[in-house]
Amino acid sequence: MATWFITGCSTGIGRATAEAAAAAGHTVVATARRTETLDDLVARFPDLVHVEPLDVTDDASIAAAVDAAVHRVGEIDVLVNNAGIGYFAAIEESDPAEAQRVMDVNFWGSAKVTTALLPHLRAQRNGHIFTISSIAGVRGSAGLGYYCASKFAVSGFMEALAAEVAHLDITVTLVEPGPVRSEWIPSGAKVEDGLADYRPVMRPFWERIHALPGNQPGSPAALAEAMLTLASSAAPPLHFIAGGHALTQTRAKLQRLAADVDAWEDLTRSVDRED
Repeated sequence: MATWFITGCSTGIGRATAEAAAAAGHTVVATARRTETLDDLVARFPDLVHVEPLDVTDDASIAAAVDAAVHRVGEIDVLVNNAGIGYFAAIEESDPAEAQRVMDVNFWGSAKVTTALLPHLRAQRNGHIFTISSIAGVRGSAGLGYYCASKFAVSGFMEALAAEVAHLDITVTLVEPGPVRSEWIPSGAKVEDGLADYRPVMRPFWERIHALPGNQPGSPAALAEAMLTLASSAAPPLHFIAGGHALTQTRAKLQRLAADVDAWEDLTRSVDRED
């Protein structure tokens, strides 16, 4: 059995992952800003679930949660960076404070929690770091500019980290789902009444966004089960594309990228020359 440290366990993917790991017999350090939301989980698994308060935008909170977890459970085998928020707005219409908050939670939160745990994983020469990214970290999407930026940033960070720690037996996996039933849309800040110039793009965007809650094809429980499978795999992937929508969108992105590379190959090669 392993010990899992999971951020953002109040609802959605984080909650489902904590439940699945505990149900499988693993020890779980479940973290949340509001720890009372996890009382029922502790009641169900009193010997396996330990709760720590954690705000991933607060350096002191991160240090305290990691230190308390290590003191309480010893080695941590699996980290799940799940805490995240959405933001829905055209880029020009985005509020700078909201854009900064998206980066603080989605990128810096994952980066700082990971960095805080790295000394422990490095010392034990073992560990698996999961980070919940998104299909929005694979391809850009109108209306989600700053959210995409936060997920592209965390993808680049984790890819680089994977190259740095593989020889230490530390594995990194980016989980990149499409729409999953969660509070991501209802809880995310939004700028809906925007400039007329963006309406041809944003009107259909808002129609899709408003129709999604409760109708997302992705199951948090199924995604949690997939992560348990990946954690026990001998060769887990760096990128795990989760769900049919994400699969279709990823393949389309790869095709567009390949087409651009091929179409502009001659000009690409022209850059390498001796002047």
